[in-house]
Amino acid sequence: MKGLPIFTAWSGLLFTALVVMALPAQGGLAYIEDANGRHTSGIQSLIQWTHSRLAFDREIERVAVGQAKTLEVEVLGGRELLLLAKNVGRTTLIVWYGDGETETFLFSVTEDLSVLKSALKDIHPAIRLELAPDRPALTLRGKVPTVEFKIAAEAAATHYLGASADARGYSNRGMGADTSAPATNPLHILSQAQQTFGNAFRLNAQHLSQNSRVAIINLIQVEQLPATLESKILTAIKPLGADNVKIRRVIRGEVADDAWDTLILEGDVRDQVTLTRILNVASRLLTNATEGAQGNNSVIALTDESGGLINASGTGSGRTSSIQGSGLGASTGGGQDNRIRSNVGRSKLISVANGRLLSVIDVRDLPQVRVAVQIHEVNRNRMLRWRPDLSLVTGGYNGNGLFTLGGLSSRSSDSSMVENALQLLGGTLTNNLQIGGSDAAFDLLFSLMEQDGISRTLSRPNLTVLAGESAVFSVGGEVPVPTAFAPTGLKSGDEIGANTPGVFSGTSFKSFGVELSVRAMVDEDDRITLDINPTISAPDTLLTQQISQSTGSSLNSTAFNTRSIRTTTRLKDGQPLILGGLIYREQSSQNDHTPGLRDVPLIGWFAEATSKSEQERELVIVVTPTLIREPNGLIHRWAFPAVTDIANRMLLLTSQRQQERNK
Repeated sequence: MKGLPIFTAWSGLLFTALVVMALPAQGGLAYIEDANGRHTSGIQSLIQWTHSRLAFDREIERVAVGQAKTLEVEVLGGRELLLLAKNVGRTTLIVWYGDGETETFLFSVTEDLSVLKSALKDIHPAIRLELAPDRPALTLRGKVPTVEFKIAAEAAATHYLGASADARGYSNRGMGADTSAPATNPLHILSQAQQTFGNAFRLNAQHLSQNSRVAIINLIQVEQLPATLESKILTAIKPLGADNVKIRRVIRGEVADDAWDTLILEGDVRDQVTLTRILNVASRLLTNATEGAQGNNSVIALTDESGGLINASGTGSGRTSSIQGSGLGASTGGGQDNRIRSNVGRSKLISVANGRLLSVIDVRDLPQVRVAVQIHEVNRNRMLRWRPDLSLVTGGYNGNGLFTLGGLSSRSSDSSMVENALQLLGGTLTNNLQIGGSDAAFDLLFSLMEQDGISRTLSRPNLTVLAGESAVFSVGGEVPVPTAFAPTGLKSGDEIGANTPGVFSGTSFKSFGVELSVRAMVDEDDRITLDINPTISAPDTLLTQQISQSTGSSLNSTAFNTRSIRTTTRLKDGQPLILGGLIYREQSSQNDHTPGLRDVPLIGWFAEATSKSEQERELVIVVTPTLIREPNGLIHRWAFPAVTDIANRMLLLTSQRQQERNK
């Protein structure tokens, strides 16, 4: 007799244990003997394709199996049954006894799970593995100390049940797993394995075949809950100087979800360096927790210091400091837009990781830098012949410098920096290295040389700029340059025609004078990184004549002489930087003759005189940056002792000293 099937076979299921559940005996079943010879009367674990023997204490008349392909039954004698578990599935077994009574047994047949159970026991003894009675799924139960055990158990079950080779390859490619490094700790191995599995091992994974979908239902309880994302971020940024920073979560749905919620950082930090470190570390934790290694953790300033929105190019409403002038007059004008992205400490709202993290952190210290620049032009011909009496200034002047043919010369102890400054202009390297400590000597030096007509001051600008921003100083004039051109035409057949000069004319202006571009950056130790680019240009009539003579045509424009230097250096607060070596050689000639005699043959040559001269001019630039900060309001709250308290302390101190002397 064939019974009705209760559960169809799970074709292609990769389970590894066989569980047979029998209803309690009502007087007929004595025991069940499995393949290992163990006797039990309750739930018994058997192996697929192995035999089990059922012993009864009553005579058996006949039996019936609901699903013959799942379980095969053979009657041995009158009181024993031999069962063969053939296929995965569930079925019933009905037994008729000789006295007319019947008994029904329910069997569930799966494959062997003994190895997986042993592995779960190695992870933690409290973990249990149960088979879901109504679907192809395994349930993990128990209670473990931390979430690491829970993750390791799920990873072990997932990988032991195994997906196809394609699924494992998909998982590894998707998460970037590295299995080349060996590991010895079983818990560590399983934790690494958990990082490698992805959606391929989840319930109802869509990219797996219908017969390969096996669910792992993880119901393991954890005694100590894992840290929240907010706690992890705060723990990571605290050592970076985020003692006053708090984090708040904006929940988009009904419950908190790290993949959709937005985190807001609030509070204040010391400087911009601390802010950028905090934002980058926090964004790394946020993107790794939700988006993996492919997350976008860029830092974008959304508003400027006034709260105005910033356009897509990252420029705000601020303008670069600029001073422009011509002659004795000067005026301020607009420059290029400030790049607030390079100075995010000014922004009142910063977006990180595509808006997943917003920062409204205030920066307490946004210093300004005052850059004092002195640009001097020195006549080297006169300077080399200059021997001033510096007895009032220094008694250790050495006209030969520190290095002579005999080696390093000695200097008196009262030698001042003026001698070193003179040697700088002369080109002695040792003295160049000895003048970095003070700029007072340079003021005195150039003042003396200006009085003797050796040098002249081209400009002494003082610029104050916010740290991280640029400042531009420009003074001089403009020279009109006429232009004439004609557009290139097209002939038949798309052939390009020749230009016709002079059809269109116009005038452009070429600037000349002194231009200085400065950008100052300040680190957390108050060291100033200075980008400086001074440029001095002027019209050169001699060069214009030489070009005209060499080309054989007159020029409608003017040639310019330009001297420029660009450098980046790091200085302390108030430490001067000296730039030199920009030498310009100016050649001139003068022809004198006596009128009338010049045209007389032979004699006219004696009546003509020609002289040539060459002047060398060198630019010396002294740059001194100084930090400027807002005044500290707490200074006015200092409590100074009263005059009576000071007098009483002095009397007490005098009395104590007198007593010590008497002893």
